[in-house]
Amino acid sequence: MDALQSRFEEISPGDWEFVESLLHDLQAEEDREQIASLFGQWRLSIKAFRRVEYRRMIQQRPEPIDMLFHKACVTNLISFGTMLQVAAAEHTDEELAKHSVKKDIIESLVRDVQNTFDEWHGQVPEGRLDQLRKQIFDAPPELNLADTRVKV
Repeated sequence: MDALQSRFEEISPGDWEFVESLLHDLQAEEDREQIASLFGQWRLSIKAFRRVEYRRMIQQRPEPIDMLFHKACVTNLISFGTMLQVAAAEHTDEELAKHSVKKDIIESLVRDVQNTFDEWHGQVPEGRLDQLRKQIFDAPPELNLADTRVKV
């Protein structure tokens, strides 16, 4: 148990905690009308998350605790980005453009972090994976032998 505890102590105060603190600050923000400020802070959180993700999840084999921190951070990023989408929907594109905020950029970033969640933590039932493997890799060859090339 001492080895596991020291591993927690090694990770908790370091990498993931920084990202979590940024996300916590975002969620504690009282003035939700300051979309530009929140958007900038959210993007900063995403950048910090990506740096830690690269270091802890890609450059090395992630530990189970890394997987948990990663999941917590990415779900918070999705949640906050979705809240930004809701807030942005209450403003015109012109109002947002005055503060260098675009709805489609918010939407793209939310989709990006959602894709990250799906890649790392998506839960596809094993039966569905087997079905897809068969459809993709065990499919019979195309039986239509007609030459489909354009004749010149």
